[in-house]
Amino acid sequence: MTFKNIIFLLLVTMLVISCGKDEIEVIEKDQKTIICESDRFIKPIFTEVEVSTVKYGSNINTAGLQQDLMMDIYQPKGDVLEKRPVLVLAFGGSFIAGDRKQLSDLATEMSKLGYVSVCIDYRLLSFNQFPFDSIKALDIAIKASTDMKAAIRHLRKDAATENKFRIDPDFILAGGISAGAITAIQTAYFDASDNNESHIQNIIANNGGIEGNSGDAENLKYSSKVQGVINMSGAIYRLPFIDGGEPPIISIHGDADEVVPYGYDDVKVFGFSIIPLYGSSEIEKRVKEVGIKSYFETVVGGGHEDIYTEASFVSTFESFRQIAYGFNKEILCQ
Repeated sequence: MTFKNIIFLLLVTMLVISCGKDEIEVIEKDQKTIICESDRFIKPIFTEVEVSTVKYGSNINTAGLQQDLMMDIYQPKGDVLEKRPVLVLAFGGSFIAGDRKQLSDLATEMSKLGYVSVCIDYRLLSFNQFPFDSIKALDIAIKASTDMKAAIRHLRKDAATENKFRIDPDFILAGGISAGAITAIQTAYFDASDNNESHIQNIIANNGGIEGNSGDAENLKYSSKVQGVINMSGAIYRLPFIDGGEPPIISIHGDADEVVPYGYDDVKVFGFSIIPLYGSSEIEKRVKEVGIKSYFETVVGGGHEDIYTEASFVSTFESFRQIAYGFNKEILCQ
């Protein structure tokens, strides 16, 4: 360590010791002002990210085996900010396939903007449960969302203890694509007040309650609440799950989606109808009705996957990404 760095550290230490609570709050407020008046979270201000993999919990999967639940944490390399907003991402795959590496490009992109991005494992349906039905679909969606909740709690636990990842526990976004978006939406909006149907109550009870049991006792002490949702081709089981005062949401969905409905229709797996859900267009109507801040991009003629991969939709998706950056930053800075 150079003499210059030693002097800097001594000055920082003296500042912390000499500052009272009010003065520290002013410093934090000034830091937020600097962030909100800069290009951070709007433009890539970092060129490299570093990735670490940690276990955030474990649980019995649908094959009856104990499964370790892992997450990859992407951090902007060289970032000195002490409290960074977090984006927790869940992959797609109809709850039967996929892995956390699928969204590595998006996580890398978001981390270059200044976020700590997290790609999680969650439990999937095993093929020995085929044929799939609505009860199995509800059960795996609840398992997935309680896994995501455990991941969010793990991040808050780290912030309160070791602080390895320097996250802002007051600003965590949940997002995903397809089944991952369904997972994020349920994580954000389904709570105890919504658990009023007997078949849902039974599934919740069998999965350890609303918060689930994918984390240990210490993990369960922390909140799983999120401050925003990024919905890419997702849906929800019941529209009244969404209440006024709940997190803002930004959505994109193709109006010709053949898997997850754009409106109200059945979800299709291998072409078979599994369970009716309310897609993004219906979610947008509901959030407008209850006064939740939102933005919704309809991709005209877009299917389930092509809106993210096909050249004809590149400009639309790029426009959505740029709007999403501004939308999320506005939530943060408000």
